[in-house]
Amino acid sequence: MTSRLATLLACCLASAVLFAQAPAPAANSVGAILAAHKEADAGYRRAAMSPFTAVAVQYFAPGQTVRLGAEANTATFGAGAPMAAMADFTLEAGAFWVAPVAGGTPMAVLQKSEGDVVASAPGVPLHGKQKLGEHDVVRLGRYLAEPLPGATMGNVRVFDPEAPARRQFTGLRWFAPDLVYQVQAVFEPFASPEKVVIMTSRGLQKDYHRIGRFVFKVADVAQALTVLSVSPSPEPGDDLFVPFRDATTGKESYSVGRYLFPKFAGARAAYLIDFNLATNPLCNYSPHYNCPIPPKENVLTVAIRAGERTYPH
Repeated sequence: MTSRLATLLACCLASAVLFAQAPAPAANSVGAILAAHKEADAGYRRAAMSPFTAVAVQYFAPGQTVRLGAEANTATFGAGAPMAAMADFTLEAGAFWVAPVAGGTPMAVLQKSEGDVVASAPGVPLHGKQKLGEHDVVRLGRYLAEPLPGATMGNVRVFDPEAPARRQFTGLRWFAPDLVYQVQAVFEPFASPEKVVIMTSRGLQKDYHRIGRFVFKVADVAQALTVLSVSPSPEPGDDLFVPFRDATTGKESYSVGRYLFPKFAGARAAYLIDFNLATNPLCNYSPHYNCPIPPKENVLTVAIRAGERTYPH
């Protein structure tokens, strides 16, 4: 065998041995799972910026400028006729700039914290063209515009805290907690994490790194899931991304698939994969989101009747 293949096998074997020596993480109780589901529901109910308040999105190429207009019960990109509040958004050098259109309703810049804003906060008045920071959100009347820049593409998503979908939201749909779907997993790191392009629900692309795979059993059936990361070398505590499909996909669970976000604990650590915490891509709740599609290697042969079910449109 080649030295490279020998090194790969040695790495995998070493990981398995070290895993066996590490203490297994504590399992979640039924009560803890139900509490996590309840908190997820509560988070969506109180969020001013969520899939249930998203009303528009615009994708930008570098150098592109698009006008956003808002008034009464409408917010739209590419506004031609005058509207109560209007602003021009431009993607330049990996950052968004915003400029209010003269004669419209005064606008303000709010600071986002933990993925949301206080909708009633006054913010800082917007005067002239301004570069938007990582946590900045622009208020146009009752609407909130969140810029999400990128080197090759960006988008601005608009939220309406008074959206009907938010008022009508009563909770996500969950399978009943089932401790059978808590599994101990071995993390087998890849010797050379490779960059991969994952297609999305909007036909776009997102870049990740294949850093390894989880090997485990469900109902005594051997399974494996490739582990993705935005970094080729994640640090302990970083979120990993494990998108998957299973035998319930497109039937009891969402047609695109579901996601897990375990914390990276290193190749030497034990992992508990709790499918009771699997969540849907945000595109299940709103057409204004762009969600990575699980790769073919992450299709499980068993039914995972745990975690989130399909949310009705």
